[in-house]
Amino acid sequence: MNFDWYYKKGSKTSVLAIWIFVIFLACTIIYLRYNFVTSRSKFLMDRVDREVELSGMIVEEPTDFGFKKSLIVEVSKVKINGEEISINPVKSDFESEFWLKDFFNIGRYFDPSFRKNKIRVIASCSDCNFGHSINLGGTLSLPKVTEDFDSDIFLLSRGIQFEIVNAKIRKVGEFDSHFALENYLYDFKNLFVKKIKIALPDREESALGAGILITGKGELSKKTLEDFKRSGLVHMVVLSGFNVSIVAQVIISVLSFLPKIITGVLGSIGVILFCIMVGGGATVIRSLIMSLIGIFSQVFDLNHSALRAVLIAGGLMIIQNPIVIIGDPSFQLSFACTIGVILLGNSSKHFFSFVTDRFGLREVVSSTVAVQIFSLPLLLKFSGSISSYGIFANIIVVPFIPFAMLSVFLSGTFCFINQNLGLVFNLVSHLILAYMLFVVKYISSLNSAMLEIGKTNNFFIVCWYAVVIPPSVMLYKKFSRNSGVSDIRKIKEDINKKIHQD
Repeated sequence: MNFDWYYKKGSKTSVLAIWIFVIFLACTIIYLRYNFVTSRSKFLMDRVDREVELSGMIVEEPTDFGFKKSLIVEVSKVKINGEEISINPVKSDFESEFWLKDFFNIGRYFDPSFRKNKIRVIASCSDCNFGHSINLGGTLSLPKVTEDFDSDIFLLSRGIQFEIVNAKIRKVGEFDSHFALENYLYDFKNLFVKKIKIALPDREESALGAGILITGKGELSKKTLEDFKRSGLVHMVVLSGFNVSIVAQVIISVLSFLPKIITGVLGSIGVILFCIMVGGGATVIRSLIMSLIGIFSQVFDLNHSALRAVLIAGGLMIIQNPIVIIGDPSFQLSFACTIGVILLGNSSKHFFSFVTDRFGLREVVSSTVAVQIFSLPLLLKFSGSISSYGIFANIIVVPFIPFAMLSVFLSGTFCFINQNLGLVFNLVSHLILAYMLFVVKYISSLNSAMLEIGKTNNFFIVCWYAVVIPPSVMLYKKFSRNSGVSDIRKIKEDINKKIHQD
């Protein structure tokens, strides 16, 4: 693709006009999307604070909610005066017969408001699982808003509009073909977790191993999870872009012997399937978009910029679902931390010349400090406290995460072949995971582990980033120039010079 027109002086007016048009179009789409995402089902809205009887399907993996389960249900029918009334549009014959569309059902992976009748149900239902059809009854309500957390706006960012607490549930069906792909992936994930538990008999170690690989914090006990928070290492067990980026790199490396285009396609499919399997949270989706941009930049030999990729990812996510920027803490933290690592991770390394560069330790230190700087105001907004030893804990633990993921993956994989083979990697996994747990528990046991500062407001956050971002951008640009990072124009000029010289 020829970008010469972009750099011609005479085209500056045209370029400015294009950018104005693009920004106007994006703002228009965001406005329309915001109105769409925040609009609630009128049929259900008329029944808020009333007893209702509903029928629907569990459309996400259940999560623990105290001693009960939190179920995300897509409501399909409401019972009124003994008669069931459908509140979903009837499918066309084409949609009913096209099995491939049912299998993939692509819309729900990328649009949290794809269903307008999703509700959260809090209930005791040990045998309820993803894809099950259920009947439920209880008081329909809007999610609660408290001083500490706005559940309503957070759930709206996930397309969930109402909730029923302490619902009475009766399971009526096991599986629906609309969720075939997800069901296969979830079954594989659950089976893989079982193999990890066989390879790692210690409960805490197996929970941590599965957590950093595919399950997140779901397998950890409340006490252990609190220890991770106090030590500043909770990001290890919250499936994030770090996990997705490692998986993407591994897939591309394994497939590197194939032609580039095939590697790119298969690598993209593999990363997408992994993201569906672990659950498409904001951090995972952001990293997925960045990984896909990186993969195809490599396939088509394009100049790849991590900063450009994260800005594109953030822009697409905001356009698709504008509420994430105000209602989803994971999106805010993920975006801020990624920007911090890109702007300051490498460009600030010379400030840490006293740290050895062996094993990439200096980069770990600079990246950790960058993450702490860019995430600080948001952490204070959400919790009012920060880990006193978070930087130190990350420095001595984070370098071992890729090795832990690899050893746990090999342990689980070989257990599929033979359980005894899985135990071969048990010692390596045990040593790494036991070390991580020791650091977490020791730091969290210190009385000064948490520094209570108090919650901040949006004004403080704006002021903080107004002070931090400009010098960070200057350092990034200076580092880019010094490290020889060039834009497309400079690369093309260098190529042309070599051609003429030859």
